[in-house]
Order: sequence, then C-alpha cells, then structure tokens
Amino acid sequence: MPYSTQPQAIDRAADAERGAYNQAFAELGLEWYWDERTYRELRACAGDKPCIQAFIEANHPHLLHAYDGGSLADAIEGVRRRVSEAAPH
Repeated sequence: MPYSTQPQAIDRAADAERGAYNQAFAELGLEWYWDERTYRELRACAGDKPCIQAFIEANHPHLLHAYDGGSLADAIEGVRRRVSEAAPH
C-alpha cells in the first residue's frame, strides 16, 4: 500500500493496519490488542513477521512451548493481509 508523506494520511494508514492486526488476533482467538504505542514500538523492527515474533517473545513466551513462533506469526500475518485487502481503500 503506498503511503502519503502527509502526517494525517500516515496516521490513517497506521491506524488501519493496526486495526487489521487487532482483527486478526480476534479471529484467531488471541486476546491481544495493539494500542497505538505498542504498534509504534513494534514497527521499529524490520518486517511484519519479525515484529509479530518479537511481540510474542516479549509478551506471550508461554505460547512458544506449544507453537512455533514463526508459524504463529505466519497465521497472524495471513489473516492481517486478508483483512487489509478486504478493507475499502
């Protein structure tokens, strides 16, 4: 998705992306919610999957005993992409 350099457009794009992640979490039965601060901090890492994995490792390491972090991140990212693509642009 192309981003405008205007701050308001960037904020709307970031809010839409964050909302898509939160919807993905809900659809996968994960009781997670990324607020603006959390999302902003996670965006500092390189790429979507590494950001998700960093969040899991930092906040839900117990899940790594039952799930492969990469597979869980892939599932989240897959739903997030579907949600984002279905959203009006």
